Amino acid sequence: MPGGTPVTPVDNNGVVIGTAGGSASSPSFSRTVASPTVATGQTASSISPAATTQIVPARAGRQSVVISNITGTQPVYLGASGVTVSTGLFVAGAVGATVTIQTSGAIFATSPTAAQTLSYLENY
Repeated sequence: MPGGTPVTPVDNNGVVIGTAGGSASSPSFSRTVASPTVATGQTASSISPAATTQIVPARAGRQSVVISNITGTQPVYLGASGVTVSTGLFVAGAVGATVTIQTSGAIFATSPTAAQTLSYLENY
């Protein structure tokens, strides 16, 4: 690029993620991303606040998981194994309440008073 040294974009791990080009007044960046694979499923969260249910197992290379409360009568709380209503990520007790989480780890859920059916879509 005129006016400076070309830049090679890298992620936080130093892995090259694309190419830079263009000019100083009109820079450009391109990145080719492989076609993602998606998986979907449904499961019920636990009934007891003292218990948790694994909603999505861990998956190496996963980019994100979208979790939706499809029963929607009670809130659910998401987190790692042992999640509680005091420590989990709140998902509203409304049909279609949805959250996206960027993790490759397993995701567990609990609900305060009644089991809720949750659906998920993972991108890996």
